[in-house]
Amino acid sequence: MYSVMVLDNNEVELVMIQKALEKDYNVIGMNNAKQTLARLNKANIMPDLLIMDLMLQGVSGLEVLTRLMTSDKTKGIRVIIISGDKDASTEIEAYRMGAADFVKKPINAQILKKRVEMQTELLENKKQMGTYMGQLKQSMASADQNTLKLEYFIIGVITDLIKVKDTYAGMSSLAVSRYMGLILREMLMSGVNYGIHPADFELIILSSQLHDMGKIGIPDHILQKVGKYTDEEFELMKKHTVLAADAIQRYSYLIPNSKFLNFTYQMARYHHERYDGGGYPDHLMGVNIPILARILSVADTYDALVSTRSYRQAKTHEQAYNIITQAAGLQFDPTVVSAFQRAHMDIYEMSRQLEALEMQHRQQQASVQSMTQMPPSGA
Repeated sequence: MYSVMVLDNNEVELVMIQKALEKDYNVIGMNNAKQTLARLNKANIMPDLLIMDLMLQGVSGLEVLTRLMTSDKTKGIRVIIISGDKDASTEIEAYRMGAADFVKKPINAQILKKRVEMQTELLENKKQMGTYMGQLKQSMASADQNTLKLEYFIIGVITDLIKVKDTYAGMSSLAVSRYMGLILREMLMSGVNYGIHPADFELIILSSQLHDMGKIGIPDHILQKVGKYTDEEFELMKKHTVLAADAIQRYSYLIPNSKFLNFTYQMARYHHERYDGGGYPDHLMGVNIPILARILSVADTYDALVSTRSYRQAKTHEQAYNIITQAAGLQFDPTVVSAFQRAHMDIYEMSRQLEALEMQHRQQQASVQSMTQMPPSGA
């Protein structure tokens, strides 16, 4: 049941209004403006409606209305003004100041009751809309969580498949995403970010783990080759960028306007482009290369330089730093290289942590392998 407070110095009108509404509403009668304001100020629960005469003892009804509408505690109360003033400007002023309705005297109980009913219907609609919006937000939040879980699922499946095909690519996907995160964070903090929205940071880093997904389509004898590629083999290897991009584009209609797919596409296709135009697959140059791919290119190169491969030894952090710095404006975007330089000690610390994790993982694998090869007890 909705509650209605009635403020009127005229006892006859006050009783008449109370009698007209008391069967359908919880009615609170008040005959003093100052006491009414004091009561509302102390109350923990506000009335839903306030019916108020403009002619009040010791204070103007419009002044009371102003105080109600300018207080965070009471501005949600819907106020119905009753007045014997025939001047239309008074009614207009009341509406301007926040009144929900204006009823002229002499008061007709049935008309007033109908006006109150209209206001409570609006309140009911507002309540239902609030409930609906709450349910909608909850549903959207649940959908967002499911979407995020799906994205993690896709990344997990694809990176596991890459590891089967190419152990090095599988291990580096996480490292590259971590290095990219440090460079991108530095760019966002410096304000030079080419329009990247900070709210997309996590999704971008998540998407970056799929930059080498196209290697699933490259023949094993090329991916697992020890030593330098022939020209023909290298041409096949370069196709991993296009294979990934084409696969994403082919099925992107299923999830239109997906940031996840958009970010993944950019990084998968363009992370081997060079700032001077000498990269692949599209020979893009400068800022025509998507910014996420320009950042990933630096992170990917750093990971390749400091990682041990079967065909070469890892370079030191200092050597990798110098190689990347010298390639600014040639292979890499100078702005991205500057961010790399500012964040390079964090990147170095991250590389050490990842190296320790990788060593721990290999030890665990070796332990499991040795246990499976042990002869059964008593043999």
